[in-house]
Amino acid sequence: MNLLEQRYRFILKMLPAPYRAEREEEMVEAFLEGAGQDGDEHNARPSWAEVASIAALAVRSRLGGLGAAPRYRAIGDAVRLVALLGLGYQAVIGWITVVFSLHVLGYLPGPWPVIAPGIQVSEFLSIADGLVCIITFAALALGKVRAAKLLAALGLVYVLVMVGIDAFTWPRSVIDSAPHVLATMVPVLALLTAYHVDAPVRRSPPMTALPLGLAVLYIAIALTFTNTWGMDVTPGHPAVWLASWIDPQSVTVVVLLIAGPICLIRNSAPAWRLALAVMAASMAVARSPFFLIGVEGSVQPLAITLIIQSAALLMLCLVLIIASRRVLPPPAVPLRDGV
Repeated sequence: MNLLEQRYRFILKMLPAPYRAEREEEMVEAFLEGAGQDGDEHNARPSWAEVASIAALAVRSRLGGLGAAPRYRAIGDAVRLVALLGLGYQAVIGWITVVFSLHVLGYLPGPWPVIAPGIQVSEFLSIADGLVCIITFAALALGKVRAAKLLAALGLVYVLVMVGIDAFTWPRSVIDSAPHVLATMVPVLALLTAYHVDAPVRRSPPMTALPLGLAVLYIAIALTFTNTWGMDVTPGHPAVWLASWIDPQSVTVVVLLIAGPICLIRNSAPAWRLALAVMAASMAVARSPFFLIGVEGSVQPLAITLIIQSAALLMLCLVLIIASRRVLPPPAVPLRDGV
């Protein structure tokens, strides 16, 4: 075995053991044949294109789709659920953002806030970002996976660019925005990796209207309890405690804390348990109170709320992961030479 073959076999370790047991020899032979005389060179290495193709195959085989082993199919279904639930959540936030921005700009009835000069551009950008989130989820619900991937990637790039711009004027914004960026990346990465060529595509046109319905319900509840359009609540007022539990992320936390135990009680499929565990971990990151460090003023209600929510979500995540491991199908036993 020469050095190049050793390196090919090392890279192939990214693939699941059953897959390697069945096809490793064939793949190594094909790679060495493709290398030809270059394989005899000193310190020969696999090309970056070959490494990338093996990495893509490893992702596709571990996040199984149609025809995959039960264990990898369950893991793949879980990641696809993360993409669907996460992008659905972003679509709900997108609708809320659009409505709020239209109100700020004076296109909706109600008490208008004082608009600072130049804020119109920011609000129009928020509307555009919200619409991208809405259309991304709609495309995925309609089975338009390529369009959903493109829009999701564009939305993520927009978030990263805006964080980068803010970092030039206020370096602390990188720390403050990190939880939000990480939580935003999770469903986008799930979409880009788990919806591969072998993944099942489910089309549900009625699902496209679900984010709008949830957004309308949330706005109605928020206006009923706070009587504001998301404006600041006076520090020290009892409404501060309510406001810290009525924002969209807090409502999502409550939904997850209810859905998780229901999933366990009903003995739901492993994919649902894993998906809710990932969503709980992602939301726990988003609700981390790090951005309150060094902030002046009375932030105790918000800090206490965030700590309680993050701790509860992390505990839920741990319980769901343990429960998922118990019901996941066992990995297939590698076979060699038909034995």
